[in-house]
This record gives sequence, C-alpha cells and structure tokens, in this order.
Amino acid sequence: MSGLQKEAIQMISTLSDDNLNYLIDFMKRFMLPKNPTEKMDFSADVKAQAFYEMEQNKATLSSYFPLDFNPKEEYMEAMEEKYGNIG
Repeated sequence: MSGLQKEAIQMISTLSDDNLNYLIDFMKRFMLPKNPTEKMDFSADVKAQAFYEMEQNKATLSSYFPLDFNPKEEYMEAMEEKYGNIG
C-alpha cells in the first residue's frame, strides 16, 4: 500500500457518518464506467439504476420513430401550431 493510500485511509477513518456517506456517493459518481452500457451493480443507488436502464433502452425506443424523424422540427411545428407567429 502506498503512502498516499495510507493517508487517504487515515483521513476517511476520521470522517463522520454523514460525511462518509457523502464521500461514498461522490466516489460512486466519479467511478462510473467509461461505457454506459457496461453492467454495474446499482442496488444501492436507485437513480443510477434508472439512468442505466434508460441508456439500455435508447436503441430499442428509437425503433418506434420513423427514420426521417427530426425532434427539433416536430417541436417547432408544435410551437407554431399552438402559439402561431407571436411577435
């Protein structure tokens, strides 16, 4: 174990439970996989699990839209339909 690791362990051992929870949460966010579709154990973090599932479903959900679907164009058409030409 390097001196830096020993120093980190000493610092962590002095943290309160609240600060330790904050540090663990920070470390989980910092250590996310480089590939978002890589399997991870998110059992303790519901938000991260939801994000992971959303990333997994992106490709499947895109098959419901036509090939020429343009979300910006759809948005502009909807705004024009709802509000007309304001200004």
